[in-house]
Amino acid sequence: MTFEQVISRIRRALMLDETVFVEVRDDVVFTLFALASAAIAVLIGGIGSFLWGKVVLDSTPDGFLLDTIVLGSIFLLFLWLIGLIVTYLVLSQLYGEKVTSDGFARVGLLCHVPFALSLLVFLPEIGFGFGVLTIAAMFFYSNFGLRAAYPNIDPLRIMVSVLAGFAVWTMFLPILTSSGNAFAPGTFVFEWTGDVAESVTSNLSDISDFQQSFQETFGS
Repeated sequence: MTFEQVISRIRRALMLDETVFVEVRDDVVFTLFALASAAIAVLIGGIGSFLWGKVVLDSTPDGFLLDTIVLGSIFLLFLWLIGLIVTYLVLSQLYGEKVTSDGFARVGLLCHVPFALSLLVFLPEIGFGFGVLTIAAMFFYSNFGLRAAYPNIDPLRIMVSVLAGFAVWTMFLPILTSSGNAFAPGTFVFEWTGDVAESVTSNLSDISDFQQSFQETFGS
């Protein structure tokens, strides 16, 4: 498969061409390309987080580049794969639908490409909006793509399965992210910001409590 063919499939998927999801489902050769496309999308999101730190923050902590672009991307891609496994298991085991694991994985990974939109989280004031839009777009494309690839499955079952899969990475990545570890590509950089703000607030509160205790003990 040529580079032009891969780009064409991605473009057709983003343009909501239903036939491309059927093609991807049945094309074993496309497996590595689907995985690579998802990996590149999450890497682009990591770059967005890094740029956010450079544009919005006065300074970034040591290792910010490594955390956001490299480690954060690896963790998120790993969680995506677990999320796809959960989605697949809900469909195949809970609902008893007949879905091939490799075909399902190719379609699911292709539907994660819209995460690249989170590159724009670095834009001041409107970056958070792009972060929210990214997750919404991924959820929409995942539902649309799987329904196109498996038209005989009840759409409600697909939506519930996708929700279960999304819950894995949208809930667990923030747990890995803290004020000391910016494992936060794309949209999740705002979770890291919240942890930083909470840490600073907590430290200021501790200092205030210490000062008050000191004054009560040694004050005249």
